[in-house]
Amino acid sequence: MKLIKTDGKFKICFSAKELTLLVIAKFFSDLAKKIKKGSIDTLDISSYIKQLADQTADSTDYEFFTSVLDLHEQFEKNCEFCFNLKNTFNPEVDKIINIDDLYRFREDPPDVIILYKKNFYEFELKRYRDEFTFDRLYAFLKKKIILHYSGKLNFLIILQLKPYSNIDLNIFKKLYKSLKKEINQPGIIGFSLNKNNEEMILVRMLPELNMSKRPYNEINAFADILHSEN
Repeated sequence: MKLIKTDGKFKICFSAKELTLLVIAKFFSDLAKKIKKGSIDTLDISSYIKQLADQTADSTDYEFFTSVLDLHEQFEKNCEFCFNLKNTFNPEVDKIINIDDLYRFREDPPDVIILYKKNFYEFELKRYRDEFTFDRLYAFLKKKIILHYSGKLNFLIILQLKPYSNIDLNIFKKLYKSLKKEINQPGIIGFSLNKNNEEMILVRMLPELNMSKRPYNEINAFADILHSEN
């Protein structure tokens, strides 16, 4: 964790492991202690992921958890997670030692800022729960993003679809072509999709289209972060 000052404002930055530990410590103090001691095993991780999803699926905590996993993957597992702090934050008096402290002192938008290769990428996190069709997705992007944002702001959209929804990846190609025609364009638009607990599909859209897949295994992705050096 480090505190930096840019453009007259404080930012606090965490490694993926540090941010994950903040989320864990709020709900599972015993597990957090195990992680710090290096005595965690796969069963601990599996149990934690299930409990976190069950208890906090509609909360900011779970958004943090999923954004850590997905953005960590999209930025080559080599990024930090930063947050703007309010003007009232006084580093000589105020301390951030848990996730609630972060919620209290952070200023948004943006929801999170990725520090990658010395560049900052501001991200807003959004969830989509409607049907997976071109028309519905495009209407969502138009209403929630295109009509309101442009320039450097980026978006990670977590697609939370009904189980066994029909997934046509060509929809992403159609979305990309349509978005390129828009005069008002944001920066990166990323999508994260859990396809029937079989594979994770990560899509980066704008300025170019890039799609990748990996076997669905949040346990391994989570363990990879927790066992990292930083």
